[in-house]
Amino acid sequence: MSLKIVVLAKQVPDTRNVGKDAMKADGTINRAALPAIFNPEDLNALEQALRLKDAHPAPPLPF
Repeated sequence: MSLKIVVLAKQVPDTRNVGKDAMKADGTINRAALPAIFNPEDLNALEQALRLKDAHPAPPLPF
């Protein structure tokens, strides 16, 4: 039995260095003014999935 893992990842605005153009007049985030990064929590999930994959390798294909 092989293990199948799916990790969902989302790009989010990088809010670590917010400048004056980061907010629109209506109070929403100006996504064009901020670079996109992967959600840090999603990267944690990806790392855990890779650990599980390494711990449970798939059997070789019968060719």
